[in-house]
Amino acid sequence: MKNDKENLILVNAFYTNSILLRGLIDYLSEHFNLHFIDLPGFSKKSPPLKKVNLGNFSESIQKKIDELNLAHYIIGGISFGFYAVNNIPLEMDERCKGIVAIFPYVDSKSLKLKKSKKILYSAVVNFLCFTRLSSKIWQHRYTKKFAYWYSSYPPKRVKVILEHFDGETFFQTARLILHNSHGIKFHKKPYILIINRDDNTINYDYCLKIFEENAPVLFVLHSEIDHFPKDISKDYFQERFSGEDIQRMIAFLNRPQTTDR
Repeated sequence: MKNDKENLILVNAFYTNSILLRGLIDYLSEHFNLHFIDLPGFSKKSPPLKKVNLGNFSESIQKKIDELNLAHYIIGGISFGFYAVNNIPLEMDERCKGIVAIFPYVDSKSLKLKKSKKILYSAVVNFLCFTRLSSKIWQHRYTKKFAYWYSSYPPKRVKVILEHFDGETFFQTARLILHNSHGIKFHKKPYILIINRDDNTINYDYCLKIFEENAPVLFVLHSEIDHFPKDISKDYFQERFSGEDIQRMIAFLNRPQTTDR
């Protein structure tokens, strides 16, 4: 039996997948016909790409969208997931009613990362990627011990990451995120920007400016959801992103739009 909910396609961020975001999926499913797409290599059910790059990520998302065979949909991406989603030629797809950018990564300058950490992380991922040691390092027992010690996440969450993520995909994607300076091209579609003023990962002022200056039609929603929340329960997301906000999003996308700036 058909319902009157909007179709929402949602793509995960770096460092997450549909298992870790189960609470968000359960919450959003109350308001949408939710179709969650795991990026290749971030879940056992989504095999890694032969070559990790933006184009291949976007192509894999496009294939899954086409397989869904939806008459119309809203598409959203979380952080790096938005970057991959926005690289799809959505402007040519009349089925797409709008694009939701959730704490969006738009280029390396959008990261709120200290210069010293960026240099360190870049050196590590460059070494692992160029020496092709990513997969071996990922599976090594000392890597697992370090992950449990270094991460602020509960052990069960770290276990999911270690067991479900492909090591080469993880480090190649990290390298892409750290070194990308190309930015994004905005489509002639309505955009919804969901952003947290206190985000510790994404530069709020930088991202907001990018969207305000370039999105042809923009609706901004402020949220108190952390970029990588320690609490990933349904109640957590429900408390910080209200049903009223979701209805405002839907109303915005269903009103007559003009994309002329």
